[in-house]
Order: sequence, then structure tokens, then C-alpha cells
Amino acid sequence: MTVLLTRRFLTDAMRTPVNLLVLVLVPVVFVVVASRPLADTAELLGGEGGPAVQTATAGWAAGFIAAIAMYFRLRAARAADRRLVLAGLAPARLVAARMATGLTLALLAAAALVALAARTGLGDQPGRVVAGTVMYALIHLAIGTLIGALVACTPTFGITLAAAMASSGER
Repeated sequence: MTVLLTRRFLTDAMRTPVNLLVLVLVPVVFVVVASRPLADTAELLGGEGGPAVQTATAGWAAGFIAAIAMYFRLRAARAADRRLVLAGLAPARLVAARMATGLTLALLAAAALVALAARTGLGDQPGRVVAGTVMYALIHLAIGTLIGALVACTPTFGITLAAAMASSGER
């Protein structure tokens, strides 16, 4: 039942082609367009630039898009989820299906790795780069989930809150 719900939730998410476009294209474009200027800026400000900064852009992009995707998934499905539980679906199954859907969305957002590999390579430790980017996406997926579940707000404020939460951890 959880697999069926997950598949249905993903089908619903992909019903609008723009969703898939945003999940994949935005992180890729961000890495391709912004990674080199960010590295140059870091060097100008006296920091360490180069491949390390360019590598971090994949995580930033994947994390932000995962947070936004899950925020909108939960926000759009709040009433339907309540109806499913009232109709007899176990809340644990609903949560498991939403978590599996979120995991899939986070992995799609990690497509920024493909752009990073094409632009700069994955460095001398590709396993760490892949793991770091996926963890970034998963952590920010949780942030988007919390915002979607706990904060009743307009979509603009939700995106702003997700962006603020995503950027507050980078030091």
C-alpha cells in the first residue's frame, strides 16, 4: 500500500511538467552558471575559491530545490491527506509514503551532480561529493517538510522561509 501511495504521489507531482523541469533544470543551471562566479568571488574576498566552492554549489542547489519541492507537496496535499486518514488510511502509512516521495524528489534534485561532473569533475573524492550533495538534499528536504507541515503561510513566505533556513547553515 505504501508503494502504491508513493507512486500516486509521484504521479501527482509530475502531472505538471514544470515540476520536473524545476527539479532537474534549476539545480543544473545553477551549478553551470553560478559555480565559477561564486568561486571567483570567494577568492576576491580572501577566501579559498576554486573547486571546493564549485562543488558546494551542487549541494546548495539540490538542498534548496528539495526543500521547495517538499514544501509545495505538503502544502498542496494537506486537505487530501486529512481525508485519506479520515477514510481509514493509517497515518503511519501516509507518512511513510510522503517520506518515500520526498526521498525521490531529493534524489531528482541531486541531478545537479551531473552538471557538476560535467563542469568541474567530482574532484579526487567523488564519493564524498555525491554523499555530501545527497545529504544536503535530504537535510533540506526535512526543512521543507517541517515548514509545509507546521507553518501556515503564503507560498511566497514559505519559499522565503525555506531559503532562509537553507542559507542559515552555511558558514
